[in-house]
Amino acid sequence: MKPLRSLVNGRAEAGLSVTSRLQYGDGVFETVAVQDGRLLLWSEHGRRLATGAERLGLEPVEPISLKAEAEDLAAGLGLAILKVVLVRGAAGRGYRPGAAPTDRILTTWPWPSGQRFEEGAPVFWCKTRLARQPLLAGIKHLNRLEQVLAQREFADPYWEGVMQDTQDWVIEGTMTNLFVVEQGALATPILDQAGVAGVMRERVVVRARELGIGVHFDRLTKSRVMEADEVFLCNSVIGARPVLDLGNGSRRRGPITTMIEEALRGGRDAVVL
Repeated sequence: MKPLRSLVNGRAEAGLSVTSRLQYGDGVFETVAVQDGRLLLWSEHGRRLATGAERLGLEPVEPISLKAEAEDLAAGLGLAILKVVLVRGAAGRGYRPGAAPTDRILTTWPWPSGQRFEEGAPVFWCKTRLARQPLLAGIKHLNRLEQVLAQREFADPYWEGVMQDTQDWVIEGTMTNLFVVEQGALATPILDQAGVAGVMRERVVVRARELGIGVHFDRLTKSRVMEADEVFLCNSVIGARPVLDLGNGSRRRGPITTMIEEALRGGRDAVVL
């Protein structure tokens, strides 16, 4: 699959040097849903992008210019995905970074076909573990090899895999955040040692509290997830989607998950298909 459009440092049809620090995964990225030319949750994506860039010590990128480039690529698109990548500028070979402007890579992509996750689907328990590294926990850095290895473990009918860390705490899906419903309240994993603090995860917390639903950040075990009343996954592309099979029999869509889905769509936080 090829991108629909792209900009590299503000220029179309441009490329990066062979010395780009993409080879080290030395950067951060965001995946933004686009609907009718509108960048969904752009403020949240931009804030996390800036936080991740600061954590890695990248040279700051002017947010107004970055948004203008994103809007330029999204203009005229009905339903699409925008990927924004910030990479530390190249300053020679070797791990030690030098002072250089941050490279910007923006691409738009077709919306995924075959929305099999609309009504939920079986979810796989991955054997690949997430390393615990508090310096990187929460941010969406470019080194996604753990997720690559985890996704090699499963195929159809699974559309997602749930990952634990090296101490067996449940952290997230390979491309989603996880919530469980217990006695009418939400619980989601603490992400201070591993995982990505997704923008849709943040928005789910906001919408749940607006609905009067309690939200707790906690250490979750596999057995606790399996025994939960409801389980759902979320990200900025799928919104929130129920997990109807965790390997212990089929589940029904629960009322709390449905309320969250409707609140996200009503608040225009998620794509309305």
